[in-house]
Amino acid sequence: MKRLPVLLALASLSACASKNSAAPTSDHAGGDAVAMSAAEPSAGAYAPGSSADYDYESDASGDDAYAYGDADGAAAPPPAEPAPVMAEESMPADVPPAMDSAGDRAFGRSEGRRSRRARKSKAARAPLKKTAKRDSTRRRPKPRPDPEPDFDRQLQAGRLTAGAFDDTLNPDVLSRFAERMSQQRDTREVAERVIGDMTVVRIVDASGRPVHDANVRLDTDQRGARVPTGTDGRAVFFAGWDLPPEHMRQGKVMASIQHGRERMSVPVREGTINTITMRNVQADSVDAVDIALVIDATGSMGDELEYLKVELRNIARTIERSFPRVDQRFALVVYRDDGDAFVSRSFDFTTNLNRFEDFLGRQSAGGGGDYPEAMDAALEDAAELSWSQDSAKVVFLVADAPPHPEQMGNTMDAVDDLRAMGAAFYPVAASGVASEAEIVMRAAAAGTGGQYVFLTDDSGVGNGHAEPHIPCYEVQSLRDVMIRMVHTELAGERVTADSRRTIRSVGVNNEGVCEVRARPR
Repeated sequence: MKRLPVLLALASLSACASKNSAAPTSDHAGGDAVAMSAAEPSAGAYAPGSSADYDYESDASGDDAYAYGDADGAAAPPPAEPAPVMAEESMPADVPPAMDSAGDRAFGRSEGRRSRRARKSKAARAPLKKTAKRDSTRRRPKPRPDPEPDFDRQLQAGRLTAGAFDDTLNPDVLSRFAERMSQQRDTREVAERVIGDMTVVRIVDASGRPVHDANVRLDTDQRGARVPTGTDGRAVFFAGWDLPPEHMRQGKVMASIQHGRERMSVPVREGTINTITMRNVQADSVDAVDIALVIDATGSMGDELEYLKVELRNIARTIERSFPRVDQRFALVVYRDDGDAFVSRSFDFTTNLNRFEDFLGRQSAGGGGDYPEAMDAALEDAAELSWSQDSAKVVFLVADAPPHPEQMGNTMDAVDDLRAMGAAFYPVAASGVASEAEIVMRAAAAGTGGQYVFLTDDSGVGNGHAEPHIPCYEVQSLRDVMIRMVHTELAGERVTADSRRTIRSVGVNNEGVCEVRARPR
């Protein structure tokens, strides 16, 4: 009987002990231990976000699909036993979607970094096995390849046909056309530049080789005009362009010439070719060429632009192969008009021909609407390209329309800027060119010692091509003509057309000089 109270007391104590062991502890030590183990993964564990950064600036494709993906490009799998997430650590609700434009990438990148920090905090609480499994997959998404440049694979190079004309060998032909165009108000300012006497100063060394990049200044009592010599040693001056209106023809003017440290001053006769020898100067061969394509990309060029893209790509490749010892750089300026998607945009000189082809292939025709276009803006951009100092400099201006009448002066000012750098213009007149565009292009070519190139109907491509106001020329493929122009600049002398490659001839010429036959009585 005495043992019964003792047994009842022991049973009561046992029940209390069981109840206390099932209750949650209030000691903070146990909770801290759990938190420490979750926050400090083992040394070999993958830290989410450590390799999820993506270099947006090096992403040539411009695709921002990776902005908010994890390191393996996919969303993290849900943990088997998700831990509670505090509200302030969750993904912000206002995170923007991936950016489409390059200008928004910096914003997208900063937001992506903040999101990755949130994911890292969340994933750190997930079981380590899950995190380790994710680490076995690829951590960095592979950049998507660039889309191929848009060249029509059905078009073959060599299809377009063209002629060429050298106004510096036929100044009377240019002067007559300019006098006619000076009667029109819109083109008077341009035409008057090439009316009157053309004076050529040609600089050679003691061996008779042309001296490139010598500064020639015609001095008068009023002012002087400075033009550098081209690779053929010539500096071309026009009375209406380079001499003040009040200048009275005196038969001779003084020419100040400088090449390096050598200087001289000699009288030259106006209206003729003056060959001057600098005996203390040795001419250097031209071993570099900068070629800038300035292309009208308005809607009216749509009938020929795709052909031109194929042609120009092939021409660039042929130049690269034909002159392997010459350093070559290519640049591109495309333009439309005010109110279009863009007025003018440029891609600076590059030695990477693949990169140049990529720029060229992405161009398309659009916009415009009226006849004149923003040629002035394009030539201003061309003057801002990174032209090299001692190279042959070539500008191929491909267009079918003139600048706006109120921008004629700015257009010729841009030509003057390029002329002062020693760039030679070789305009390529496309279909639709009328007299207003022809006088601008021919003036730019003559003033810089280049030649006027024009597409013809012989190819059957594009709309009808206006007959140029010139009396003689040969028709060849545009490819042959443009390569011949580059060859002329590199050789330092005029390269004539190969008769075996001539499709047809108009008029009669002798080494580029038109022979005007007397009319029968």
